[in-house]
Amino acid sequence: MKKKLIKNSLFVKILCVVVAGVICVSASISYIIINISKNIFTDTYSDSQKKIFKEINDELYDFHGELVKVINSVNSHRAFRLFFTANDLSTKENFSTIHSVKNQMKSALSTNTYDMSVLVVGLNEKSYFNRSEILTMRPKEILNMDISKKALENSKTIIYNYLEKGFTSSTKDEGVIVITKALNLKDGEPYGIIYFTIKEKDFEKFYDYFTLEINDIVLLNENNEVLSSNKKENIGQVQQSFRRNIDELVLSKELSKSYNNKKNTILIQRLPYCNLTICGTVDNYKALGKMYDVSKIVLICVVITLGILIGIFLIVRQMTRPLYLLTEKMSNVRNGNFDEYIEVKGPGEVKELSSTFNYMIKDLNRYVNELVKVQKEKRKAEIHALQMQINPHYIFNTLSSIKWLIWQGSNEKSISALDSFISLLRNTISKTDEFITVEEEIENIKNYVFINNIRYGDRIKVEYFIMPECNGYLVPKLILQPFIENSFFHGFPSDEEGKIQVFIKEQGEDIKIEIYDNGVGIEEETLEKVKEKRETRNAHFSGIGVNNVDSRIKLIYGNEYGIEIKSKLNKGTTVTILLPMKK
Repeated sequence: MKKKLIKNSLFVKILCVVVAGVICVSASISYIIINISKNIFTDTYSDSQKKIFKEINDELYDFHGELVKVINSVNSHRAFRLFFTANDLSTKENFSTIHSVKNQMKSALSTNTYDMSVLVVGLNEKSYFNRSEILTMRPKEILNMDISKKALENSKTIIYNYLEKGFTSSTKDEGVIVITKALNLKDGEPYGIIYFTIKEKDFEKFYDYFTLEINDIVLLNENNEVLSSNKKENIGQVQQSFRRNIDELVLSKELSKSYNNKKNTILIQRLPYCNLTICGTVDNYKALGKMYDVSKIVLICVVITLGILIGIFLIVRQMTRPLYLLTEKMSNVRNGNFDEYIEVKGPGEVKELSSTFNYMIKDLNRYVNELVKVQKEKRKAEIHALQMQINPHYIFNTLSSIKWLIWQGSNEKSISALDSFISLLRNTISKTDEFITVEEEIENIKNYVFINNIRYGDRIKVEYFIMPECNGYLVPKLILQPFIENSFFHGFPSDEEGKIQVFIKEQGEDIKIEIYDNGVGIEEETLEKVKEKRETRNAHFSGIGVNNVDSRIKLIYGNEYGIEIKSKLNKGTTVTILLPMKK
């Protein structure tokens, strides 16, 4: 039996498979070593591409710096602001301003080595163009273009855009890259937009001498739109394939990163100074095709690997499946499901585990069922006992009030009081429900207050501030009456006039009830005794009411709910009751 157990053990079988796999790997290692050179070649080529990206980055940095210099020169010159904001210039002033604008633009572009045109359009629909060619669009039409609206919305940003055709006579039939920037007054209010236009084929010169048959370069703006690429069919299109990689770079605050997969090596370089991204894709197959017979190498590796994997998969699946089932059942038990039994099968060790698990579940299930039953009966008995404490105490005080009215000979008041008392009895004793709505509880309180006002007069006013959405929530029966009673009889002990206010509102996923009175308050020592659930005499809160309600709430909802009492002597008392929302 012991030999059979060892022979069928999971460890032995996995060990045999691993040994067989190692032998196969050792036999083929001499051939697979060729693959190492593949990785070395890929890494080397990736490093060379990174150097290429650095040179492109330097070229674009100089180009962007030239744009910034021109923008700053234009935006800081008074003649531009005057020309594009003033509408009432005289002929002489207008001529002088235009002359200054031309000189300033000529000075700003004195070091420009790029074949680009500069157009400035003011919000007053005036324009200035640094070249003698003709604009194919009116200033108003240019201002209504999406690139203009985007520039005004992002007035502090230089934005690169691609257009299928420009708005000058030399670019009307060619794709162009238009760089826009809003020109702002000192208070930050834009007064115009500057447009730099360069043909896409001229912009391509920044990187075209780096592109080969095996690699592609794509230049994207902040919206992942292709501004320029050696693959012309992609220009102007949004490239979603790079979005996730670019987002990873932004989140990690890295400027460049390479990603390798079986087919391609992708290099990404962020240019944060101009919100552009360079993406390069290297075709690994083309790069290695001239050096190795990759298909043959891959075929042999795949055959060997598949053989090993199939053997491991078939044997290990057969051996470990019962363990997976056992793990799944254990997870369900952890979530509170005690009816998860497992079929006993598999190797000896797994069979032993399964049998023990089934026995444990059966025993645990029986124990939990008994425990739950006992706890339910206990909770039900405790709540019933607490409810029985409330009713006699409440009935005694109410009947005492009605007796006093009869003794005074107030028959009409006595009848009204009895009607209210009958309504109270119907809602509190005749109805055996443990819970009533907030609306019903407030109705009971109003009947109780009515009885007391008939007996003691209207010296104590009771006000109700109930949020309408709270009326339908369920609360334990008779949780407010003890506090109203204590406020009546102990908060105003010397026939003082006062008021009691009841507030009920939602607080997150709970209901917050506050009962406030402006009576005599409670001494700090007495309040501490109430909080410690010790009996007090001749205090604002006496008898069984407070502790009874607090105990009921904690029994029903848990210790995170209950009652909080705050009071200051001669200033009043506030009782706060916190309950969960229950419809």
